[in-house]
Amino acid sequence: MANNITVVGASNWDTFIYVDKMPRVGETIKGTDLKVSYGGKAANQAVQAALLGSNCTLITKLGDDPSGVNTLKNFKDKNINCEFVSVVSNVPSGCATIIVDKNGDNNIIIIGGSNDLLNEKDIDNAKSHIQNSSLLLCQLEVSLNVTLHALKIAKESNKCKTMLNLTPINNDPLVLEMFKYVDILIVNEIELIGLYNSNFNNSNNNNNNINNNNEREFNINQLMEMCDSLIKKFENIENIIVTLGGNGQLLANKDNSKNCHIELKEKVKVVDTSGAGDSFIGSFAHYLITENKSLKDSIEKASKVASISVTRHGTQTSYPKSSEIN
Repeated sequence: MANNITVVGASNWDTFIYVDKMPRVGETIKGTDLKVSYGGKAANQAVQAALLGSNCTLITKLGDDPSGVNTLKNFKDKNINCEFVSVVSNVPSGCATIIVDKNGDNNIIIIGGSNDLLNEKDIDNAKSHIQNSSLLLCQLEVSLNVTLHALKIAKESNKCKTMLNLTPINNDPLVLEMFKYVDILIVNEIELIGLYNSNFNNSNNNNNNINNNNEREFNINQLMEMCDSLIKKFENIENIIVTLGGNGQLLANKDNSKNCHIELKEKVKVVDTSGAGDSFIGSFAHYLITENKSLKDSIEKASKVASISVTRHGTQTSYPKSSEIN
């Protein structure tokens, strides 16, 4: 089971509604297009890693409806190990409605459905597989208890590294408990600021003018200081990666002499940013684990993969294969 990536989390059926501009509260507008696609953060990340050539296993739960049947076929078509994908009756598969404006920005509404029934027993059934994997990749779209349980099981093994994509972010104490079992934490800028503010919101803490105002903009140095503070507080976290959209990524390490800002090497015309973060994370996992690249090189390569995805419509339908990467 060398270099196996195991992903735990949600699978969705995505409906995309394209508009010129986002509707205001109470406003009815006319859309420009409608598309459907496979989604869910765990599914997206597993699919992107598999498309690049990684040996991926997905632990998720589907309904026995047409969406679930088609989703399971999609996983198998992508060569994802579905041994731990379970199907439940009389519950709809997870779904999401995604509204995308002409700038490629989006708003998303998620219905958990069968994802909400993923439980600790499902994780226990995959215990040996998880502990023999090279990486366990989690997010926060399924039960926090389930995610925490999976991370704990992984860290019982000396072999399996853990990666947590802190989205959708919330302030539940279980999330902070997870940090005891996380090697690599991945956040976007908003999630980083929210996490920092919830842990360092003392008004007497000036820390180079970092304060608890989510509306202000922070420069790269201030964001890096937030990462350093969080790594010091949550000492089991070895690295924090911050995705900054068009401004690239930050990499923060326990050894902060290796901290760096990785800027995008080329600009692209953005069509749809939906699922781009998952494309980045799935490809980052691939390059780090399957191709054994350094953290910095893995980020740079993953950034290129994600930059291709935003030039296309949809989530998984926008993800490139290894043959498309120069």
